[in-house]
Amino acid sequence: MTIAAVTAVVAALLVAGIGAAPASAATEKWPTQAEVNKAKANASASQAEYNKIQGLVRKAQGAAVTAATVALEKQNDYAKAEGALQQATTTANGLEAKATAAKQAATAADRRLGSITSQVYRSGGNSGLTTELLMSQGNASQLLDRLSAMSRLTGLTAGLETAATQQANVASSLSAQAAAAEKARAKLASQAQTALSDAKAAQSSANSALASSQKQSKVAYQEMAELKHQSAKLQEKYAEYQAYLAALARQRAVQGNSSSLYAVAQNITPDPAAAQAYAQSQMGRYGWDSSQFSCLVQLWTHESGWRVNAYNVSSAAYGIPQAWPGQKMATYGSDWMTSYVTQINWGLDYIRSSYGTPCAAWSFELSHTPNWY
Repeated sequence: MTIAAVTAVVAALLVAGIGAAPASAATEKWPTQAEVNKAKANASASQAEYNKIQGLVRKAQGAAVTAATVALEKQNDYAKAEGALQQATTTANGLEAKATAAKQAATAADRRLGSITSQVYRSGGNSGLTTELLMSQGNASQLLDRLSAMSRLTGLTAGLETAATQQANVASSLSAQAAAAEKARAKLASQAQTALSDAKAAQSSANSALASSQKQSKVAYQEMAELKHQSAKLQEKYAEYQAYLAALARQRAVQGNSSSLYAVAQNITPDPAAAQAYAQSQMGRYGWDSSQFSCLVQLWTHESGWRVNAYNVSSAAYGIPQAWPGQKMATYGSDWMTSYVTQINWGLDYIRSSYGTPCAAWSFELSHTPNWY
């Protein structure tokens, strides 16, 4: 049986069996010992279920704390990765700049090489000058100068060719390094973002699980508390019934079907108007307004007509509030049989402790037949 079903069963028993002054002992539905035992067992089962859910709550709380810790660690990792990403970006940009500069230098060297090579070609090179020097009868000094200059030009050409090749190689290497740095940067960014997203998702899931288990715990606690309350009320009603049977047996054994209290009641003159006036003067003590007094008037008019000597021959309920047994009111004054003040003081406190307000008591009174509260 589910907790909700148990609650419905116990509630039905309570509606049938709880009250201070039943209208008729013959029609009163009293709980049996078996029903009391069942209510106790249901309350115990509810407590076990609540304890189980509390264990789940504690587990969910631990998971939420762990998830939050992991998320914080991933946040720190992400911050570090962001720093590494910035460094990698700077490195990649620097390498790319150097590669660009190297390419420009290689291009410039290549152009200079081409220009000088063209000049050497047009002049015929060193071999032409050497032949002219051997065959010519002209100024040998000028020819030697020209040969020296050409040799230097040829050497420069070779150096520029080497420099151009080196610059081209540097540019290629730097470009490769820049590409690798960009790839590493992109990988760092992706890994950091993925780790952070996963951690946040885990934390969100853990928080949702915790909220769900806490909600279940709250519901289970409320149901457990209600079942415990109902079980206690049922036991109280059962004990009340046993006391009623014992009192009725004693009364019948001593007096038969008559009652000394009934005899006393016949000699008392009630004053309903004065009783109502006093009750109205006491409403402020309980924080009740005029609407509550209206409910109280209806309740006690229905129960006793506000007569201080109202006596129910079936149950022995007595007085304006129909206390059962009437001797209960003795705790508020020894004049409980004749004083509307004593009876009303007891009755208002009973309503407050049992129902909270007169309107709640009046609503309960009308919720079942025969009426009682």
